[in-house]
Amino acid sequence: MTEQSWHSIIVLAARFLMAAVFLVSGIEKALNFQRALNEFSSAKIPLRPVSVVFTIALHLVAPICLMAGWLVTEMAIALAVFTVTATVLVHHFWTMEGEQRLARTRIALANLGLVGGLLLLAVTGPGTLVL
Repeated sequence: MTEQSWHSIIVLAARFLMAAVFLVSGIEKALNFQRALNEFSSAKIPLRPVSVVFTIALHLVAPICLMAGWLVTEMAIALAVFTVTATVLVHHFWTMEGEQRLARTRIALANLGLVGGLLLLAVTGPGTLVL
């Protein structure tokens, strides 16, 4: 296999792995809409019904685009912006102490790692393996 072939396979794997996080979240929120509304309420997210519907739509459409190789730069940036915003609005680790702070900090750092991957994907593009 050539270096270019490996590059394309790795970019394809990255697209699928990052997309999976959001796709599973979108499906779960769509199937459990009331629970999602309650979570958004607990986090004091404004315009809860609209915010939940927007989140579900983004978490279903963007991952499908990433997997297919369509609008990869745009979808990766949209998911990165969403993830940073959601992390700041939901995971207030800086207000917590002890184990709760550690757990929320780990989630926030994992989210930021995902943002890093999305930003790399945004500048790398879809690679050559697209639908």
